Amino acid sequence: MLWVYTGNGKGKTTAAIGQIVRALGRNLRVCLIQLFKGKEFYGEQKILGKLKNLDFYSFAPSHPFCFPDTKIEGVKLQCEDALECLKKALKKKKRYDLIVLEEFNIAIRDGYLKQDDLFKMLDKNKDIYVLITGRGAPKELIDRADLVTEMKEIKHPYNKGVKAKKGIEF
Repeated sequence: MLWVYTGNGKGKTTAAIGQIVRALGRNLRVCLIQLFKGKEFYGEQKILGKLKNLDFYSFAPSHPFCFPDTKIEGVKLQCEDALECLKKALKKKKRYDLIVLEEFNIAIRDGYLKQDDLFKMLDKNKDIYVLITGRGAPKELIDRADLVTEMKEIKHPYNKGVKAKKGIEF
């Protein structure tokens, strides 16, 4: 089962974490592979790594759009490492019930990952729930998905100059 959370609105990661908590609450095994979020910048990262039945991996700590000094080659290699991590997760003896691929839409959109490489892996493992987040989900991914939710920004305090608050936005 393939789910996609996309759109320019806030809430994709928050919704994915809610799904993780729901799965863990039912003793399901979960794998979270995260891109572009750093290792311990976001509040949820400090909690998620401590939860039972959740394997949590973080790759490509920054995106060149947000941090212009970031070397694109390094980001591409780390995104490929994340894809390799997914490959291993799909082959585990004790299979995961849910795999969350955080910000993979962005990695595909920006050319750090080839969507066909991801599709080949997912096509072989249709019995696992996979949730992919990030802005700019490609049309092919949306067409393949069983569930797609678009977060649409209507209004955001950032547009009025309100800074992001630790513990609320990150």
